[in-house]
Amino acid sequence: MTRSLLFVPGDSGRKFDHAAASAADALILDLEDSVAPDQKAAARKEVRSMLERGSAGKQLWVRINALEGDDALADLAAVMPAAPYGIVLPKCAGRAGLLQLSHYLDAFEAAAGTAPGATRILAIVTETAQSLFGLHDYRDATPRLWGLSWGAEDLAADVGA
Repeated sequence: MTRSLLFVPGDSGRKFDHAAASAADALILDLEDSVAPDQKAAARKEVRSMLERGSAGKQLWVRINALEGDDALADLAAVMPAAPYGIVLPKCAGRAGLLQLSHYLDAFEAAAGTAPGATRILAIVTETAQSLFGLHDYRDATPRLWGLSWGAEDLAADVGA
C-alpha cells in the first residue's frame, strides 16, 4: 500500500539518496517544475541513473513535463528503458491526455521489452481552471490510471489568486 509519495528534484542525486533513506513509500523523480529549462537534458540522465540504482522497495515514479510542450517525449525516451513504476502526468486537462500518454507508454514499453500495461499513470488533474470541468471524464479512461492528484499551486496561478 502506498501511503506517502515524496517529490525529488530530478537533477540532484544527493537529494535522491536522502529521499531513498526516508520512510516514504514512493519517490516521484521530478523532471518538470523542480528542474530549470537549461538543465532538463542533464536531469533526464540523472533520473535514468536513479531508476537504475533503485531504492529498496520504494515505488519510483517520474513526473514528466506536460504533454503540450516539447519535453514530454524526450522525458519518456530517457526514463522508460529503466522501467519506472509509473509516470506522473502534470497539467492533465482530461481523458484525451490520459489516452495520449497511455499510447506513448504502449510504444515505449514495447521498445524496452517491458510487460504491456506495466507502467501506471498518476494524473495531476486540477492545475488549470479549465481542467476542473472534465473531472467526471476520467472513469475507465485507461487501466493504467492509478490515481488522480490535486495541483493547488498551478491552479492558483492560473486563476490569478
